[in-house]
Amino acid sequence: MVSTSSTGFQLDEDTRKEQIVASLRGFLKHQTERVSLYKEFNDAFKEYSAKRMTPEEYTTICSIVTEGFVELSIEILALEAHLGGPNHAIPINAPAPATAETVVETTTDAAPGPTPSSRQSVSLNSPEHAQLIREVQLLEKQKLALTVQGQKWVLEMEAQQAQDQKDREAEEQADRVMSKEDTGMDRDTLNHGSEVLATAVQDSSRQASSQVNGGLKLSVEEWQVKLEENRASLNQTIEDINDKLADIQEAIAVLVL
Repeated sequence: MVSTSSTGFQLDEDTRKEQIVASLRGFLKHQTERVSLYKEFNDAFKEYSAKRMTPEEYTTICSIVTEGFVELSIEILALEAHLGGPNHAIPINAPAPATAETVVETTTDAAPGPTPSSRQSVSLNSPEHAQLIREVQLLEKQKLALTVQGQKWVLEMEAQQAQDQKDREAEEQADRVMSKEDTGMDRDTLNHGSEVLATAVQDSSRQASSQVNGGLKLSVEEWQVKLEENRASLNQTIEDINDKLADIQEAIAVLVL
């Protein structure tokens, strides 16, 4: 069976299957690159939170990783469109708009991989395979959102713990001032000093509460629960992604039989 587009592009069923396989394998290659970028992003955060990386260095890596994610997404969307996904390109047998690029005709016994020009002009009419890619894309978006949320909570928890430590030190200083009452210091001076310190402690506590977790101060146990729930959701999402990737591998195996 040979399908012909309005541009004269001919594609028999065997060639179509081979191009579907090439597109799916291309996606898996991009997915491997995305995993590497994700690891780089995660590793950078660990170094930053451990104070082994400056904010400037961390920002630079985040910018590089973000650019990499964007470039990969563009390529993956093109593959999805070529397969015939939600944002699919011009399907075979459909009229081509005046702005569409001309597709070079290929022979039926050759099976070249999808090129940028062919992806813009021809759909392989395989929405079920495009949907597999779309599902991974949505899960990857969820994974990144959960990762960023978890990192944000770690920083907020550390900020609160640092503020709590400052509060404890201020309270200890206030106690030391009060303990010097027996040394013969003037009581009014002591009272004034303790009031100043107490006010400082209260102000710093209020400031921490307004800056950390949207004004709500959490206990260590509450932070642990939030972070554990985040990790559980993240692990489940990663497991779902791996299941979808296995489905793509299975689809490739079926097509090459």
